[in-house]
Amino acid sequence: MTHSRVIATIGPASNHPDVLIKLRHAGMSVARLNGSHNTPEWHAETVALLRHTVPDVPILLDIPGRKIRTLQLAHEPSFNRGDTIILTTDTRHDGTEKVPVGYEHLHEKLSAGNQIFADDGTLSFVVEKIQDRDIYLRANMDGKLKSRKGINVPGIDLGQSLVTDKDRAMIAFAKSIGVDYIGISFVESREHIEAIRALIAAPVPRIVAKVENGGGIAHLADIVDAADVIMIDRGDLAVETSIDHVALYQKRILSEASGRVSRPSWRQKCCTA
Repeated sequence: MTHSRVIATIGPASNHPDVLIKLRHAGMSVARLNGSHNTPEWHAETVALLRHTVPDVPILLDIPGRKIRTLQLAHEPSFNRGDTIILTTDTRHDGTEKVPVGYEHLHEKLSAGNQIFADDGTLSFVVEKIQDRDIYLRANMDGKLKSRKGINVPGIDLGQSLVTDKDRAMIAFAKSIGVDYIGISFVESREHIEAIRALIAAPVPRIVAKVENGGGIAHLADIVDAADVIMIDRGDLAVETSIDHVALYQKRILSEASGRVSRPSWRQKCCTA
């Protein structure tokens, strides 16, 4: 009996019946949808297609949660090392002059000298200055800042709410389309999970808590105890902590989760990497 399962992310290239059947035959155990991308209509249609085509495959919907991303850009700026890139919390911009981000208070939480990473840590910058709602960054390498890419600011308390209005809307939507699991980003406490569970107010969807930063590691026991499933997001965890420590953190998370399996209070828990 195998204990390994495969979570496959479904996108526009794979939400077709023949592809889904091939994925199931290849070992897809859970179909994941990323709520940060595509439209609600697309997600609803894809859930219906999954239910019809591979009805035995559970569906996980990741909601955006507290993960900060660039917005959809009309222009995706390329840059060289040493160039200045301007992020802004003014969402009227489209990337031509400034790159808008989805957290309205980001400019209030940063100061000169802070490190910022983007696109799963492949891009790094240093904050040069803050001017009104604009964040001036100096690029540490050549690259291109694209639409809907994650923004990480390790070690900085960004003061975000546990549950946002977008979370509430997405949870209501997830319940309406009948997914089996909801993925929660950047979980750092039992309270975060309990707030989400109160909004779900039902046994299903179950909660997948994603451990992605130092706060999650620091409160790991509480998170494991409160969640239904633990997911190790190694990409963000490497950026938010240190890539050198990810393997050790992964082992610690697996050990913590495995130690809870025999407890009667556990609903259904597993740990994926």
